[in-house]
Amino acid sequence: MSERTPEERAPEERAGAAPAGERVLADQVARHARRRTTRRAIVWAGRIGLAAGAVVAWELASGTLIRPFFVSSPSAVAGRLAEWALSPGFWAHARFTLTSAALGFLAGALLGVLLAWPLALRRVAYRVVEPYFLIAYSVPAVALGPVFILWFGIGLTPKVVLAAYFVFFVVFINTVEGIRQVPQGLIDVTRVLGGDRWVTMRSVLLPGALPYVLAAFRVTLPAAMIGAVVGEFIASNRGIGYLTRAAAGRYQTAGVIAGTIVLAAIVLLLSLALRPLSRVLRWRPEVRLRGEEVS
Repeated sequence: MSERTPEERAPEERAGAAPAGERVLADQVARHARRRTTRRAIVWAGRIGLAAGAVVAWELASGTLIRPFFVSSPSAVAGRLAEWALSPGFWAHARFTLTSAALGFLAGALLGVLLAWPLALRRVAYRVVEPYFLIAYSVPAVALGPVFILWFGIGLTPKVVLAAYFVFFVVFINTVEGIRQVPQGLIDVTRVLGGDRWVTMRSVLLPGALPYVLAAFRVTLPAAMIGAVVGEFIASNRGIGYLTRAAAGRYQTAGVIAGTIVLAAIVLLLSLALRPLSRVLRWRPEVRLRGEEVS
């Protein structure tokens, strides 16, 4: 029998090599997944270990190296948190703070979008009013807290207004920036094809500005919580900020730290709730948020 030529053996060699190549690729993918899982486990173990070590060191230092009056202790803070969790009054305070932050966020975000949209479409009008918005944005929001308290009292309204103030300018600036970033060529093409103002706004301007608006929402929801708490710190008879300020007035360090932990946990949960917005923004990775620092 004559030996087959390389051309005749090539199809069989390729057929045998294909499964081998697929197995190698599958092995590489599996190893990569295992390494990624291992890294994730190491990161979480490190985080938990670091937090546990800090809590243990805090507990050991309290009363030995540092006076408990200044730093309290993890056990005292945990006791205060448990006491609050079992008290119906605490949940009423938490509901007041969340209501203030939610209403302030909705008011500030809605007003920011509605006011930015027509001004961004009229560049001359925006250039006229832009310096006044910049001046208002440069005023520290905390400094306006006593003014709002003087105008609206110590109830819910000044907290909502202060939270809205924290939200409004960031949403306004980024909405204007998002509309301005839409290429003029797309707008011209839409008009040439017969699209009216509504079609241009719905099909071109809104999709182009949406990532900027969503990015502003993602930042300003925790900022609304900050505004509401600042209002409670200044003057209030309800809210988590009020509980923290009252504990500080009585020199109860455990209550102050417990209130801070509750506020941090609420802001963290809000940030995690807004994480799905990051998936919406992936198609526009070049988006850069403006005015992220709240004055």
